[in-house]
Amino acid sequence: MWPRHHEPLVILAPMDGYTSPPFRRFIKAVEPRVLLFSEFLPATTIARKPALAEKFFKIYPDEEPVVIQLYGKDAEHFKISAKLAEDRGAAGVDINMGCPAKKVVAHQHGSALMKNIDLACRIIAEIKAAVSIPVTVKTRLGWENADNLIPFSLRLQEEGLDAITIHGRTYQQKFEGVADWQPIYALKEALTIPVFGNGDIDSPERARAWLNNLDGVMVGRAAIADPWLLQRICDAFAETPTANTFKPFRDKLPYWKQFAAMSVEGGEEFRACCAFRKYLVRLVRDLGLSTEVRKQAVSVSTLQEIWDVLNLFASQEETAAVVT
Repeated sequence: MWPRHHEPLVILAPMDGYTSPPFRRFIKAVEPRVLLFSEFLPATTIARKPALAEKFFKIYPDEEPVVIQLYGKDAEHFKISAKLAEDRGAAGVDINMGCPAKKVVAHQHGSALMKNIDLACRIIAEIKAAVSIPVTVKTRLGWENADNLIPFSLRLQEEGLDAITIHGRTYQQKFEGVADWQPIYALKEALTIPVFGNGDIDSPERARAWLNNLDGVMVGRAAIADPWLLQRICDAFAETPTANTFKPFRDKLPYWKQFAAMSVEGGEEFRACCAFRKYLVRLVRDLGLSTEVRKQAVSVSTLQEIWDVLNLFASQEETAAVVT
């Protein structure tokens, strides 16, 4: 049913280094109603080495449907990679036209495509001719301002674009300042395809207030800090009360332990555990735990050590609650 739906969609944003299969499966276990995007994946690398598709486009049954996001600048490479993604069960292909990272833009990828509308349109046209699944775009308000957002998006729609997600900041803003959703609402009025908003959604109240005329919201950084936020937003859109709005961490332990096990599974344990440390550090901060606990979190090197640290988080939170 992607990207059209009878009620507002809640979407996990594509985030480099985060939205790999283990994290996506973790999110889906927490809230099955969420639509998942992969982290952005290199169209050129995959097109040149198709065997990599098995690794990059891996989708597990318990996370479906998943939209694969690609980045690059070569229309032919996008076409090849999109077809490979479709063959491996992707629910759709999304083109990254919004990443503001210097190393990405320097290669004319990501946000740079906003300044080359002819190339952006050619990419969409080539992919649409190659696949039957929906083709969408995630981009920003514009380079310096939102003056060209509607003309740019209309051109993409003319090429057959199925939906578009707008992050409410310009390239120049990066992630500074407050996201501006007003141009996104105006864009929705100008297009006939679904339009989704992204940027600064950190509560169900804000999600409902900012939804306005849009077809759904995409949540990024706040979902890393609090995956259960997505559940609360889904409930807010469905106008149903959330019985477990703020669970104690001990109730969340099974989910986190399963996530850790999936992260380590099938790979080199030490490297996987090192990569998992970023989640533990974020939890230390969000739970307000001590520096000593953080030291343990940043030194985990086995799955058992991750589980021990997660158990410690739960006990520390309970101790703090008693003291309070």
